[in-house]
Amino acid sequence: MDSEDALAPVLDAWRRLVAARGNAFVTPEWYLAALKELHSEATPAVAVVRESDGRVRGLLPLLDSPSTRGSRLASFPGTRFGDIFHPVAEPVDDEEIAATVAPALGRHLGARCELDLGRVDAGAHWWRQLARAWPHRMTAVPQPKQPLPYVSLEELDWDGYLATRSGQFRNQVRRKMRRLERDHEVSLRRSVTAEEVSSDLGTLFHLHDARWAAREGISSIAGPAIRNFHREFAAAAHERGWLRLYLLEVDGAAVAAWYGWRVGNRISYYQAGFHPAWSRYSVGFLLLAETVREAIAEGATEYDLLLGGEAFKLRFATGKRLGRSVLLAPPISRKRLAATAKGLAGSGARAMPAPARERIRVLRNKIRH
Repeated sequence: MDSEDALAPVLDAWRRLVAARGNAFVTPEWYLAALKELHSEATPAVAVVRESDGRVRGLLPLLDSPSTRGSRLASFPGTRFGDIFHPVAEPVDDEEIAATVAPALGRHLGARCELDLGRVDAGAHWWRQLARAWPHRMTAVPQPKQPLPYVSLEELDWDGYLATRSGQFRNQVRRKMRRLERDHEVSLRRSVTAEEVSSDLGTLFHLHDARWAAREGISSIAGPAIRNFHREFAAAAHERGWLRLYLLEVDGAAVAAWYGWRVGNRISYYQAGFHPAWSRYSVGFLLLAETVREAIAEGATEYDLLLGGEAFKLRFATGKRLGRSVLLAPPISRKRLAATAKGLAGSGARAMPAPARERIRVLRNKIRH
């Protein structure tokens, strides 16, 4: 399917399959919002696999974008801002879906196409099947693994979850909230109406900027394009009942905000912000704890902390997955050379022997020239 209008007949099946995976990054709402706000030059390249009775078995929702020097780049939408990607199918069908769609996608996209698959489960093999079944030779360039921590909530109530944490963690959750409630009027509010979603998302951005002002680097939700995208996606997620947007309010004013989703039985924490003036009360920590409590109360089986091995996430996590970014490209490809050099550097090139460092230097020179 190579147009937005052509997608309409498969949207319901797409959502049904996504619900079983609990992953907002492969929903049609994420796809369409990204197509509108982040990839205006791209066109859909969605390969759909159907059973003989017409039922949708699975799909691979890619975008086709013009690249440099006549080549084409196909990718999942918003790979810079999404944390994990995979085919839209039952997990046991991922490899079969990838192998089945590869010939059709390869013919459509051509011999000079490169595939940016974003971050995939480090233990998955579907992308290898995609490369093997591609009608033109493809080389896979995986990047170093990165953690995606999560909290398993199955058969746990709030006290049961706290019992899995350290005594220090339990003490801090209770003591810090008691202190805040002793000194101020405190409430937790979830955005309910479309008007609240729009206003509260603006508050999230403001508090997120305040938090990042004292940090190095650039936030993943900085800039007008990505914020327009999140406004579009949050509105669509709200209509579907997926959006979870919480504000911790003290004396009637928001001091911390939390933004995420519930898809299927999984609640995912995407971004947050808090006012630095309230850091002495650990309002960001308290809001995170309250959203775990809310996830348990509404019967979610997992609270996904998504990408990042930050200490504050690991304090809450009961386990972690590993993800790695993967590029599929023809053997002679500038993007392949760039991705290979990046992967080598990320693996600790400075500590490598001289021949390995020389290889990196040669690759970088090839990229430049």
